[in-house]
Amino acid sequence: MRSAFVIFVAVALCACFVCYSLGYRSGIKQSRLEEDQRGLVVLSLTGYKEAEATNWPKVKSLLATELFGFTRDYERRFGAPTGAGNFVPRFYEAKGIADRIEKEMVPLSALGVPLGSNGTAKFGN
Repeated sequence: MRSAFVIFVAVALCACFVCYSLGYRSGIKQSRLEEDQRGLVVLSLTGYKEAEATNWPKVKSLLATELFGFTRDYERRFGAPTGAGNFVPRFYEAKGIADRIEKEMVPLSALGVPLGSNGTAKFGN
């Protein structure tokens, strides 16, 4: 009876160790993902600000789309950052620009064309 209890405790401890290890590794992966996403937001913000200073509308348009996407993706996955650090003010600057970009975007419903897979296209005569 005592040996069964010892085996049960040993198995429970092993299960706890495995679960802790998996959770710890998941946290590390989440941290790396957040760090990568922060890098994308900062990179696109810097590029957008540089393109805004020039007269390159196509580059600015591309970077605006990237900045909008990366900022919204970061906010969806990790929420708005808090605390100290140089990323927090950059994020809120990027979020402000992304909000402005979103207001300038034309919604697909405004195009007047229903989207779907049942459309046909005719080429030629």
